[in-house]
Amino acid sequence: MLVVLVASSAILADDAPDTEPAQPGASTESVERTESGHGSAGNVQFLLGQTYLDDFWRPLDEPLSFGVGVDFAPSRSPVHVALGMHAFAETEHVSAPYFNRTGSVGVGFLEVSAGFLWLPVKHGVARPYMGAGGLAMIAAVGGGSDWWTGERDPSFGFYGNAGLFFKVGNHFNIGFDGRLVRGTSISLEGRDGNADYAQANLLMGFSWGY
Repeated sequence: MLVVLVASSAILADDAPDTEPAQPGASTESVERTESGHGSAGNVQFLLGQTYLDDFWRPLDEPLSFGVGVDFAPSRSPVHVALGMHAFAETEHVSAPYFNRTGSVGVGFLEVSAGFLWLPVKHGVARPYMGAGGLAMIAAVGGGSDWWTGERDPSFGFYGNAGLFFKVGNHFNIGFDGRLVRGTSISLEGRDGNADYAQANLLMGFSWGY
């Protein structure tokens, strides 16, 4: 809803021109490059947030998450190629068997993704975006913080994300990101489920080219 509101209000904003007057002393080559729209633009975003997993993972179904995303495209294109990596894990002491384990138990997830990101606002402080793509994930369960040495299972899936970041100066970004993952299938310790999740993140990063 936040993205829709900001995007609709951005239609009323003035879109700054893609070129700027040549500065004294600027080379002819750099001026021609700016006027022709050559070059690339993109963002590197760091994400820190909360993941909400399916009931299959209770009581370890709300791990903290960390991610990094990179998007890039020719400077005039509103659609960017998007690459990402996310990791999230949780450890808890359980008395009832959890995947045939008791005591200190941990679950963890490592995910890489590739897709596309649409950034409809090229100029202005507020930059809404929406994206989608595919992903590969590994889920693991084991003893305490050594969950990575326990049983693991890979899966493929799909993601969709949307968010809003604000430009602070020429290069710094800060904002919010929401992410949904669907279509995964996980089998651990003889139990079948999924690693689908919803995720809410704070976003900090930097941009180049616009």
